[in-house]
Amino acid sequence: MTALIDDDPKARGTSEHFHRDTSGQVNGVSALTAPTDWGRHGFVLVAATCWAVLSWMPCASAQNSQPSRSADAGSSSTTPPMVTPWDYDPYRVLIWLASDDPAVDADAVEKPLRKFLRRDFDALWRLDIRDTPVAVGTEAMRDLEGLDFQRLASSDLVIAVKRNHPDASQIRYIDDVNRFVDKVATTSTRRDVITRHVENGGQASLSTIADKLNVIDGDSLRLMRQWPEESTEALFLTRGAAGQLDDPEAKLVIPPLDDQVIQVTKKYDKVFIVTYESTAESGPVVRAVELDTLMRYVGGVKTFSCWSRPEVPASIGRAVTAAFAPVVRLDDAGTKTTSGLVRGGGLIVAEDSPAMIRVGDVLRPMIRKNDHNGKPLIVGPADWTYVLVTEADQRKAKGNIHAGKSNTLKVRMNNRTFRMGLKVAIDGEQTELRLHAREKPDFPLIGYEIYERELDSRHMNFVGRTNWDGRLVIERNDQPLRLFYVKNGGAVLARLPLVPGRATQETAGLIGDDMRLRAEAYVRGVQNAIIDLVAIRELFAARIRLRLERGEIDKAEELLGQLRDQPTNQAIADDLSNKQDEFLKAIGRDPNQRRKVDSLFATTRETLVKFINGRLLSELEVEVLNARKKADSAPAESEPDPKDEDPFG
Repeated sequence: MTALIDDDPKARGTSEHFHRDTSGQVNGVSALTAPTDWGRHGFVLVAATCWAVLSWMPCASAQNSQPSRSADAGSSSTTPPMVTPWDYDPYRVLIWLASDDPAVDADAVEKPLRKFLRRDFDALWRLDIRDTPVAVGTEAMRDLEGLDFQRLASSDLVIAVKRNHPDASQIRYIDDVNRFVDKVATTSTRRDVITRHVENGGQASLSTIADKLNVIDGDSLRLMRQWPEESTEALFLTRGAAGQLDDPEAKLVIPPLDDQVIQVTKKYDKVFIVTYESTAESGPVVRAVELDTLMRYVGGVKTFSCWSRPEVPASIGRAVTAAFAPVVRLDDAGTKTTSGLVRGGGLIVAEDSPAMIRVGDVLRPMIRKNDHNGKPLIVGPADWTYVLVTEADQRKAKGNIHAGKSNTLKVRMNNRTFRMGLKVAIDGEQTELRLHAREKPDFPLIGYEIYERELDSRHMNFVGRTNWDGRLVIERNDQPLRLFYVKNGGAVLARLPLVPGRATQETAGLIGDDMRLRAEAYVRGVQNAIIDLVAIRELFAARIRLRLERGEIDKAEELLGQLRDQPTNQAIADDLSNKQDEFLKAIGRDPNQRRKVDSLFATTRETLVKFINGRLLSELEVEVLNARKKADSAPAESEPDPKDEDPFG
């Protein structure tokens, strides 16, 4: 069942919780409690034992009810793995330590660090402490703030097989590579990695791969240049380098190597990456970030100073404790509220436990959807969505959903979909909000208005306008979660729930309202032109009828010709259609903006049809024609009196 547990994140760790080594520890954490500690831990041990018995009994009953089978028949009975209830399931935790001081490593800090963490996490964590792999440690020491899962996983070693390989469709695992691939090109450095694992008792498949390695002279860049050659079947290189291979596309196979990031994420629930810098400008410092392996989410950096080497384990403990984000499984999620169970909530033994969820805490919801092979199709935080906890006890939590979009957490739940909430830590005093055009980070939205709406009312307060780079600083106050609205030209463009102080900067890519404002200005200009045209047409009609009354038919026909030269309904409508198409193309697929522009042009067309039509021109043409016929059949009349000249000129 080990492979099943590794592949299924929901079942991970169920076979390891009760493994006991010869020192009387469970995965390195003391499983035996001293008599003086029984008052604090007794309830937890009794509760865990009861759950274990209850979980085992149905399986045992089912097995006992089955008829026995003869061993000669080749059958074997299997016992289903015991699944620990979520609220009594401890976290499996790995602390990776990177240090620039050779005297500070995992072996040196392990014992005092375990002692420091025992009070808060003895029942909650199954803990391992190791030195980071070289590649991970280098990345962490260089830029811990910019670390994310992709950068971590890019250091993993993989075998890249060409997609056009004759047997590519059958190659999925390391044994398939041994079967279908003759040679795997690599560098001497990568070859040494395989050799060390084989010498240290690695899997037999690695020994076979070692025999297939074809070492080239040069570095990874030269190795990648071998990819287009027909003689190259596969390369052994890092995942980051393999991602740059194309023509043909690469199919990646993960070898069974220790401390591969992808493999570690299957074995642990939380991975803390800790760095110790003894030569930092501000003095020796410990920094830590948390990787939630299920959601592949890296939290914020927690920093603690340590002025002497004996203080390092305690500083690491404080940093790890501060970086720890308890997890709530969001079982029920509606449009406005959600509720769920706290991971390991039944194991919490103190009110001030870092794993406790309290009223007023903020959770950041995250969603993961796997494909049939267990690989994530969607993974990470729900965009601009938070949960404000309104009810909580040790094991359960309930809260209100505040999201930029409706139904953010309404997903179809199955055994391949996971919906969690991670507790938000608020360390800073402010957050800088930056607005830019969607998919155009270098195009800031300048002068956009930011309003804050109170959570329990519809009252809004003006906060400020974005500056020349689309930025506005939001100060932290006594409300952890706040709701902001972005406006431009009086129209609401976005709703942004925000936790000031959670991060230094929050960035929102919005579809700017500038194009809608341009469309509105154009439409207003057209509407004003229609009003002017209506007045001109009525003036022409009055002058033509006056000429007809006086019998000046030639002058009336001349004025009628000038009226025909004025813009017609069809000409204005064609211009409107062309301009509307231009605006909609510039706006893109945003349904809200498109709907507003369509409404503006539709109103203008209604005005055009109502006031600019061919009826007036047709009536005047009939009147002039009738006057001409009447004049042709009537005797000549005397010249008109000069004082009766047209008052309109």
